[in-house]
Amino acid sequence: MVIIKLKERIKSLSGNMKEQKIKQELEEIETINIELDHRVTKLTVENEHLKQNYKKLYDSNKSSRIRSKEQSLKDTLRKLKGKVIVDEAVILHPIDPELLKIDVALLAPKLQNNRIAHYDYLKHTQEEIVTLREIVKHERSLNPLNTSLDYA
Repeated sequence: MVIIKLKERIKSLSGNMKEQKIKQELEEIETINIELDHRVTKLTVENEHLKQNYKKLYDSNKSSRIRSKEQSLKDTLRKLKGKVIVDEAVILHPIDPELLKIDVALLAPKLQNNRIAHYDYLKHTQEEIVTLREIVKHERSLNPLNTSLDYA
C-alpha cells in the first residue's frame, strides 16, 4: 500500500510538474508573443514612414517630369513658330529687283581728271552702297535663317 501511495504521489507530482512546465511554456510563449507584437508595431510605424518618403519622392519626381515635358513642348513650339515665321518672311517679303539696280554711270573721259566731278561721282556711289546695305539689313531682320543674305 505504501508503494501504491508512493506511486500515486509520484504520478500526482509528475502531473504537477507537467502542469508547471505547461504554465512556464505558456508564459514564455506569451512573452514572445508580446515581443513580436512590439516588433510588428515598430515595423508598421517604419513602413508608414517609408511610404511617406516614397510618396514625397514620387510626387517630386512627377512634378520634375511634368516640368521637363512642358519645357520640351515649349521648345518644340518655339521651333515650329520660328519655322512658320521664316517661311512667311520668305513668302511675304521678297526683295524687289528694282531696288537692287545700281544707278552708276561711268564718268566721261573728259571729266575723269576733274576733281569736283570725281568727288561727286564717289559721293553718289557711296549713297547707293548705303541704300543697298539698308535693304540687306532689313531683309536679314525679316528672315534671319536665310544664309544667302550673309554674302550680300
